[in-house]
Amino acid sequence: MQDVVKRDDTGKKIKRVRHRNMSVYYGTVIFIVMVVFVILSVTVFFNVETIIVTGSSIYTAEEIAEASGIAGGDNMIRRNMGKAEEQITEQLIYIETAEITRRFPSSLEICVTPCEETACFDNNGDGYRIISKSGKILASVSSPAEDIPVFYGTEPAENLSEGMTFASADEDKTEVIYELMERADSSFGSKITSYDVTDRLNISCIYDNRIEIELGVISDIDYKYRFANEILTTRISPDTEGRLRMLQNGAQLLSKSDLEQIDKTFEFNKELSETEQTSGTDTGADTSQEENSETTKLNFE
Repeated sequence: MQDVVKRDDTGKKIKRVRHRNMSVYYGTVIFIVMVVFVILSVTVFFNVETIIVTGSSIYTAEEIAEASGIAGGDNMIRRNMGKAEEQITEQLIYIETAEITRRFPSSLEICVTPCEETACFDNNGDGYRIISKSGKILASVSSPAEDIPVFYGTEPAENLSEGMTFASADEDKTEVIYELMERADSSFGSKITSYDVTDRLNISCIYDNRIEIELGVISDIDYKYRFANEILTTRISPDTEGRLRMLQNGAQLLSKSDLEQIDKTFEFNKELSETEQTSGTDTGADTSQEENSETTKLNFE
């Protein structure tokens, strides 16, 4: 005959219940501690005592700190640092970017970068605007600034003012302008003194104050820059003046004398046409000047 042994699980059940109660207790305590810590963080702890300003700027540290809107005693957690950064760049026009970093327990670091005068935009014949690398309007001037390229035909949008980002009334032209500005620091782009974007499908620029370059549309602009740079630096003399036309499969250079001859021929034909209209006679024999004129064209393929 076998004996039946009965086990009592009451002790194990009590232990499980006790363990569960302790977990709830500790969880509650941790939650309360966290709530208290959060409340203290946004009320008592982490208040601003020191603001450190780094980076180059024409503004003083006091001016930058004041523009941020942050004052001593402000809570570092509750303050919206992104909004403070925007206030700095909006109020202080010659600051391009501002980055605020919390240095716990009580310091803030504001790092600023200055605006770089990158281009000068014609303002529809009413003076000019100095533009930063990011397109920020820095100042209005009566004459073009030196040492930075001038853009003509930008067709600015309405109601633009200093501190705002430049935009053309033609959105596609805005994109073209910024594409050109991005290349202002390149070895070739740095020698371009002005652009004409009046017709965004037929962009032109002045290189080294002596060569007019017809770039056409903005597509393949990097290739056009490289090709034009090769022609102007290796295939012609450094004092050549004239016009370089970038073609689909090459380029064409007309020297200054070529252009002058073309102008003379044009004026001659114009006068001839006016004379014919006045006299009503045929003076075709005089057209020999156009036929006998010589021009030198360099075609690069």
